[in-house]
Amino acid sequence: MDETPLWGVCINFNSSTMTTSEKLYSTLQSGEGFSIRATLDVYVGNGYAVGGANKCQAFERDNESLSLIEFRQVLNRFIFSCVDNGGQRTQVIGGWVCDEGVAYIEISDVVASKSVALELAKARGEKAIYDFENAKSIYL
Repeated sequence: MDETPLWGVCINFNSSTMTTSEKLYSTLQSGEGFSIRATLDVYVGNGYAVGGANKCQAFERDNESLSLIEFRQVLNRFIFSCVDNGGQRTQVIGGWVCDEGVAYIEISDVVASKSVALELAKARGEKAIYDFENAKSIYL
């Protein structure tokens, strides 16, 4: 008689049944990042993301202690703080995990010019900007 062990069972979740917030949470938990609009659509475009928008303080938490419930609460707070500017896509909600394992979530302004992005980042005390075209962070 075959018996299923009570431990050591691996469950694979079908990503098509996951909600958007669950997918974003999973992305952070795997150490990756995301940039989304307030509508939860993935940002597709060029330019540079500069954190610290709206004087909205970035959320920071040890990634291993971040729960899905807390993630959803934070995401909802940022969704309501993100300015869409009539569909101009000038702000995104960004999430990423640093090398030390800290998860960050914040609102960023998207600007076209690298020099403007760097100047704005310095004025805001940011550590980096994100280059969408080359999919990489540029550290100050």
